[in-house]
Amino acid sequence: MKPEPFAKLMEITDALKKAQIHYRVAQHRYDGISIEATVPGERWEIDVLEDGEVDFERFVSDGNVTGEEEMIQAIAKWAESAERTE
Repeated sequence: MKPEPFAKLMEITDALKKAQIHYRVAQHRYDGISIEATVPGERWEIDVLEDGEVDFERFVSDGNVTGEEEMIQAIAKWAESAERTE
């Protein structure tokens, strides 16, 4: 038997609070609630689905910090991609 989704959501957010991990709750999926958590060098996406299932994805930094020029190039790349899909 899977846990009740709201109880699972509370269990996860309580654990994040206890560990002093910064997080925010959002909704990006039609079938669940997302928790976006950040720790140094990582970003986590935790989705608690309506059936109580939990999906976890971790994005890890390579440790390289770049400057404004790289930021401008990254934004321009995505802007071009968005223009092609319009």
